[in-house]
Amino acid sequence: MAEYIVHGDINCPFSYALHEMLCSQNLMHRVDWRMVEHDAIASSYQDSAENMAELANDIFTIRHRAPDITISLPQTLGNSLFPSLCITAVQLKHPDRATTFLRSLYRALWIKGKDISSPAVIYDCLEEAGLPIELDIDGLCEETLLYQQNEWEAHNPGLQTPTIQAQDGRRLAGLLDQKSVLDFLRGAEINQELSSRSRQQNQMTIAIYGDEKITELWGVLATLRDDSNLLLPQSMQALHDMLLSQERCPDLILLNNTGQQRDLNDLCRAISHQVREQRVPIAVIGPPISDAEEVELYELGIADYLIQTRAPDIIRARINLLLQLKSAHDMLSRAASIDALTQVYNRREFERYFETEWRRGQRSRQPISVILLDIDHFKAFNDNYGHLQGDHCLQQIASTIQASARRAQDLVCRYGGEEFVILLPETNQEGASVLAEQIRQNIVALNIPHAAAFAHQPVSASLGIATALPANRDLSPRQLLQDADSALYKAKHNGRNRVERLTS
Repeated sequence: MAEYIVHGDINCPFSYALHEMLCSQNLMHRVDWRMVEHDAIASSYQDSAENMAELANDIFTIRHRAPDITISLPQTLGNSLFPSLCITAVQLKHPDRATTFLRSLYRALWIKGKDISSPAVIYDCLEEAGLPIELDIDGLCEETLLYQQNEWEAHNPGLQTPTIQAQDGRRLAGLLDQKSVLDFLRGAEINQELSSRSRQQNQMTIAIYGDEKITELWGVLATLRDDSNLLLPQSMQALHDMLLSQERCPDLILLNNTGQQRDLNDLCRAISHQVREQRVPIAVIGPPISDAEEVELYELGIADYLIQTRAPDIIRARINLLLQLKSAHDMLSRAASIDALTQVYNRREFERYFETEWRRGQRSRQPISVILLDIDHFKAFNDNYGHLQGDHCLQQIASTIQASARRAQDLVCRYGGEEFVILLPETNQEGASVLAEQIRQNIVALNIPHAAAFAHQPVSASLGIATALPANRDLSPRQLLQDADSALYKAKHNGRNRVERLTS
């Protein structure tokens, strides 16, 4: 009986790296390697820039922690069910060849970049392992694989890296450096954070775009891995979607010059137009070019041209300088868009964001909603308690609204005086009504005492909602705001401390 159980996924780069590490140390005889899918939903990352970026980050992590292991980014991840069944069949019926076969499959994917769901690739790996091409995959193989999957899901919910389970109950998850793995196998307890991903949310993000030749840049890009999040959009559309996203918009775009100057110029021209509003800097990395060609790229809007043969530290330093400039610009931009008193966005930022989201709604054909909120009888509150208490009241209510509108794309702004506006992209009237009522109740729950004339109830707010489809060419952002204002007037007219709505 093996001393350790490992749950590994054929599509997991950490599993491949751990398998390589154990093989190189001749330790596989101590391990019962059980095939599972760490995340069945993410079994393929084709056409998904987010998943590809996650995978690229994982590969950079492996190269950092296990530099002796050869690994590359495959073009696609195929369905892992058939190869996992084949591995299970070999483990059950040809256990003496199982490690060799599994290693051949892992290397076919993570070194050669082959599609291991292809029968032809599997047959080649069977031949390399000295196994018969015709495998008998019966019901026992399927039952064994299902048992292992259920075992994995029961004990490792949400984890997307391999685990090593010792008979004495010790457990190691993910991939640490080789010394930590070997120490664990010698009986040591290893302190670790059980995390499947190493990406840090406070790092700035670089979107790297190019064709298949981008793999030639791995050596340079690896130097950026510890300082930045790396995204690898697989198409212009994927890059375009990133630039339109509030959450995923990169801080720097790094383009790979593949030698086609005209195509590169067209690409820079198109991207410069897209990033003009976000002010995302563009850099190009590639072979040396003429002064005239480089000047033309600067005229098209790029911020720097990096020679890929320069020392990696120089390239990293120049990229970090661009990121520092972007960070400084973002700080200035944020200062100009935030209301100093309430620390929510100001009216100027609302109008800018509203226009952007309206255009997005025209393309996506999704609804957009606006909530206008006015604090009830706020003048009386100010007159009774003074402006200092009035400011504190505004700050409390702004914080409550911000805490209630928790989606990343929702925008809370101080519209003026005691009036606030909440912009809700891709939100229908029902969704906006639920949020508005929640905000109203949360403000009442603050239990802020009102002026003497209204002492029978705490400070409250009236809210007006309007919803529209921007794809309807007869409507405009101004009309939607007017409708929200009319709904707010209706809420005040009908007694305040209530929500009313209109639909355009």
